[in-house]
Amino acid sequence: MVKYVKISTAKNLRFRLISVLYLLFISLSIIQIPIEWLHINPYLANYLRLIDVKVSNSNELSIAKNKIRDLDESFVRFLGFDDIKNSVNEPTGYSKTDEFFINQKNADSLFRTFESLRNTYLQMDSTALQRKVFEKLFISDLKNGLSDGQTDNWVDWKFKHVPATVVRAMLADYNLRLNLLDGMIEVKSKGNAQKSFVQMALNIDEMQMGDTAKFVILNKRDMRVSIQHTRQAVNSYFWSNDTLFFVPKKSGKYLVSMQSDSISEVINIDVKPRTFIREKGKVVQYFYRGKKAALKYNNTDKVLRAKCDCASNEWISYGDGLVNFTPQKSGWCNFQLFSEGGTRVLQDSIYVQDIPFPKILVVNASSNKISKARLSQEKGFRITAMHPKMDNFNYNVKNVKVTLIGIDNKATTYQGAMVPLSMEQLEMAKYIQINEVVVQTTVKNFTIQEPLIIEII
Repeated sequence: MVKYVKISTAKNLRFRLISVLYLLFISLSIIQIPIEWLHINPYLANYLRLIDVKVSNSNELSIAKNKIRDLDESFVRFLGFDDIKNSVNEPTGYSKTDEFFINQKNADSLFRTFESLRNTYLQMDSTALQRKVFEKLFISDLKNGLSDGQTDNWVDWKFKHVPATVVRAMLADYNLRLNLLDGMIEVKSKGNAQKSFVQMALNIDEMQMGDTAKFVILNKRDMRVSIQHTRQAVNSYFWSNDTLFFVPKKSGKYLVSMQSDSISEVINIDVKPRTFIREKGKVVQYFYRGKKAALKYNNTDKVLRAKCDCASNEWISYGDGLVNFTPQKSGWCNFQLFSEGGTRVLQDSIYVQDIPFPKILVVNASSNKISKARLSQEKGFRITAMHPKMDNFNYNVKNVKVTLIGIDNKATTYQGAMVPLSMEQLEMAKYIQINEVVVQTTVKNFTIQEPLIIEII
């Protein structure tokens, strides 16, 4: 096997153009940072580090590349490295990125290194090939502070709130740009690195039932694959070209085994049960004790049993991807759905709030006033209880205690929500004072004793 791959001068410009397009792809990807991009970054960064120049033509470029290498090594030490996972600690977190590059000013020193390169290349004639290549490779950096020495703008643009794994890929990407500036590039041999079937693995860090894990395989022809769940072989996978797709149908621990005559590799995957589908556009879904609610789930398995901490079986129904339930307890409620054979297909938790205290209103009253004509027409008035967050919930008014001001100071209790008034009472009464209202619900009763005074006009 050859140790180096050389690119001829004739193909060099074409390769550089492709590289510029590749850098554009990286820039667009970092803007949104989808989860699969975060998984790809470690592999991408390692590959970019294999690209180097055999003999450097520029001392300044060598200094810049050494600076990037030293920064990457210092950043890894600062993050901490997990030998078991073969990954830096908190690869998707950004708090340590901010601390290392912004607060500790390490990004400032990198900026000064790039400033030195900028001064070298931009003092060349505008038609010089090296200057044009530099401007193309560093076009975004120049627009975001490098062209006029705005350190803070460039540092925030490049490193603020960027996940650690993306930062390492960006540093490797800078190394590639510097190599493209330096001249003839080569791809280093990995030497005695341990062989592996898997070149890239996506979505294996955290899986739920129904998710798809992807393995990009080298030498598929020489490999035998088997997948076990609880020591039983399963066939929930398929091939597409050199990519193995694994779609677990049950939760639990899986062993993905790949073997050939010379290599044996085992990957452990922990598959979690599904969770409920969150409503689009709703940041938080509220649940209240005693109020009927619904939860959606992925209806790929026939659910035969449902269990939760906040309601017994009589308050739960399920089918067609929907669970209807009426919580009877407040607090955290753990939900589980089971299919044939007792397989747990879903596990999730929701928080149930206690039923809120209702608000008392007099029907047809406005701004605490009601007309005598309306009272005469209705032959009294009706009390209602409600809460804005409890639509389609029945707050049943059981009895009310009322004082008619202008007649006497005697409080009278009426059963139900309707308070009848005679014509004589309407002629004499000036105000209605509601002293107490007892409200009944399916889970608890309320007694509202805050007086409500309604003027008769």
